[in-house]
Amino acid sequence: MEKRKSLAWVQPAFRSAITSRMFWFVGLLGFLEMVIAVIFALTHIHVGLAVKTHCEITGNAMTAINCTSEDAPWFYIFNFAVLPIVIFAANSLVGLKLLSIKGRTLALCWLWLSLLVGLAVTVLSSVMVTHVVG
Repeated sequence: MEKRKSLAWVQPAFRSAITSRMFWFVGLLGFLEMVIAVIFALTHIHVGLAVKTHCEITGNAMTAINCTSEDAPWFYIFNFAVLPIVIFAANSLVGLKLLSIKGRTLALCWLWLSLLVGLAVTVLSSVMVTHVVG
């Protein structure tokens, strides 16, 4: 019974979000951004991805750095595709919680800000991956 009371805010907030066209628009943009990030992660990450496991600095830092690297395991590479899904879900839930507690304006500000930050991260990571891989 306690669990049911703690999630009582979800249904009214979800109902309010469904009736708002702006929430639909921002949610659709966030979903498209997530799908693009997942597709990019799955198509640009290759199996031979190397992870530096240990770096040893000997003498002067500018002259001798010995680093050993290993191939990344499959679950490490898979995390790059799962992370945008988790971020989209978390930002959507935070937006719903803000809608129920603080109102529509703050919730939309949160969703727009998370959308812009996600876009910047997606663009910067795509530039880094294409520069390193290509």
